[in-house]
Amino acid sequence: MTPDICYYKTRSGAEVDFIARLPNRSRLLVQACESLAEPATRKREVLALREAMAELRLRSGTIVTRGHEERIEVEGKKITVLPAWRFLLGVSRE
Repeated sequence: MTPDICYYKTRSGAEVDFIARLPNRSRLLVQACESLAEPATRKREVLALREAMAELRLRSGTIVTRGHEERIEVEGKKITVLPAWRFLLGVSRE
């Protein structure tokens, strides 16, 4: 995909697992977690992405999970939750 991958820490200290600069110079924010079933985990993962998207002026982010899939709208921005296999194969339902 790209050799330019690192993690991102927001001004408040929240961490996003991966930020990648793609060949077209756009940026991809990715959180990885086993599940979003636990409310505290869901809140932490979504909050970190929301803060990073605001700071970096991005409209979307991705959460990669073991098997969960959904779309989350936060403050007019889109968070896509994908199972790891779908993310790794680049297969989307859109």
